[in-house]
Amino acid sequence: MIIAEIFLIICILFLAGKDASSYLLKDKLRSDNTIDLNRIKRWHRDGVALNILFILPLLFIVQWYIIIYALLIRLSFFDIAFNKWAGLNPTFLGSTSEVDKIFIKIFGKKGAIKKSLFFFAILIIFNILQQIFLK
Repeated sequence: MIIAEIFLIICILFLAGKDASSYLLKDKLRSDNTIDLNRIKRWHRDGVALNILFILPLLFIVQWYIIIYALLIRLSFFDIAFNKWAGLNPTFLGSTSEVDKIFIKIFGKKGAIKKSLFFFAILIIFNILQQIFLK
């Protein structure tokens, strides 16, 4: 299971890096450059598809609960990596998606590290419970 989790962490870091690149490109675009703006918007859709493609093989190899691991890993690692590669404050919690708005209400606008630590603790607990009950 640990190998699957390491694989997922690498995939999430890759996706965070790509998302940060598209975030940085938005600032460099001219307002009339719709082709590049469409590419950036497409990356967000494609990033979700890639995330699913990363998880699908593991779903058949590991078990159904890999989906929980993938979600906890994304919630633990994505924001911190994104902030680092986008040159943002490490505590910054996004503000554009509806999910970001929910997490801001829970952890605060500068709650990215709190959020990451919280979900990392849940990931550790889930690993322990999985070892006890699902083996």
